[in-house]
Amino acid sequence: MNRAWWWPASGVLAVGLALVGASAVPAQQPAASAVTDDDRARVTVVCPTVVGTNEPTAVAAGSPAGEVATAQLSSPERPAVGGSSFTLDESAGEPVVVTAPRLDAFSATTRTAAAAGSDRGLSMMSCGRPSAAQWFAGVLSSGTATADLVLLNADAQDAAVDLTLYGAEGRLTAPGSRGIIVPARSRRVVPLGPLFTNAQPVSVRVSTSAGRVVAAVRQRMLNGGSPAGSDWLPPTTEPARAVVVPGLPAGKGSRDLVVVNPGDRTASVALQVLGADGPTAVPGFETIDLPPGTSRVVPLGSALAEAPVGLQLTSEQKVTAAVVGTNGAGAAAIDISTQVATVALDGPGVLALSPGAKLAPVLHLANGSAEPVRARVVVQAARPALATQPLLDTWVSVPGGADVTVELPRAAESLVGVQPETTGAIHASVAVRSDLDGVTGVASLAVLPGAAAATLPPIRQDVRVGW
Repeated sequence: MNRAWWWPASGVLAVGLALVGASAVPAQQPAASAVTDDDRARVTVVCPTVVGTNEPTAVAAGSPAGEVATAQLSSPERPAVGGSSFTLDESAGEPVVVTAPRLDAFSATTRTAAAAGSDRGLSMMSCGRPSAAQWFAGVLSSGTATADLVLLNADAQDAAVDLTLYGAEGRLTAPGSRGIIVPARSRRVVPLGPLFTNAQPVSVRVSTSAGRVVAAVRQRMLNGGSPAGSDWLPPTTEPARAVVVPGLPAGKGSRDLVVVNPGDRTASVALQVLGADGPTAVPGFETIDLPPGTSRVVPLGSALAEAPVGLQLTSEQKVTAAVVGTNGAGAAAIDISTQVATVALDGPGVLALSPGAKLAPVLHLANGSAEPVRARVVVQAARPALATQPLLDTWVSVPGGADVTVELPRAAESLVGVQPETTGAIHASVAVRSDLDGVTGVASLAVLPGAAAATLPPIRQDVRVGW
């Protein structure tokens, strides 16, 4: 059973938070502590960083149990274990490995904010766990965009990565997309331009024939050769017969839904909009037909601009999806944001949130079932001096087929917890808007199940990962 992780209505919270970034005030680092025998069963996530920018990446990691450990990707065996809270200044700028005991809910997120340059905009994502297969929808490599696939290997053995690309006409030929070696405990950045160019966004499956990796896509947009916004494109959920994309914000700007059908039969996908009161249809896109092995772009335009919503896609064939949108600003201030399909919370979800001082975070709770459900939302400040009382502790009712929003407190660093009454129905994400010297930065972070690793799977040999 998962160790008690939920925040009490009152009382002192033990929080572990690591913030890596130039905006943080350097503090004395706690003594490095090796992982003991009792900590062998730990869960690992790896956070990517932006290379070659004047704006450093910040990595926030937190656990209500206060037992997170952080380390550089090149030396994960030497973690710095935090107490109630601690701050580390940025050193080498390399990716960060975050671990916690398998019974503890925890989260790690990465953030880069820049008002100018090729990485202009607000880029945030939840850090992922090493895996043998990951999916990306909405990858654009063309004359108006560049995309870099960032592969992170935290294991002690090399990983071999294969890419499968899906376009509107079927699978794309991409010489050099097989057998990409990622050395042990290292990062490899793969520019996708030399592999393919396509006028429309495509979908990519990242799989390993040996080892495991954490993958993310660094997307940078161009307008006449000038920067036009950037973002992290995180993995979307595995293809399924029903997927939910929570957290499409309201307001001006484009919204392009990218759906991929990797199967060998045509998928007839029913599309529903999850509004505050329940599901509705998108006129003209009630059903989307996808031939086998294809990825299609559905421009939703301003049809969903009036209010925050989610999307639900159902099909007899397994599909997955993401939505790529913009903030609606002009060329000099445009930024992009990606909302991906997320897994439903099968227990408590937690998010370490560190979007900076000028922020406006909004929690989206999307109900993929037909029945109403409730979820408890707790937000706790990460600073020990402010941790005696939660910043927010409330129950939220979410009608069937609805996407309900909760405005979160404005705090420099906080932990956001979501505890659904019914498992398997609630999908959660946090949308953030931040003022970056005249550029309205936008980003979206998935709230991942914090207790998904509470039960260890049976051990079996797997030739891809060694065991």
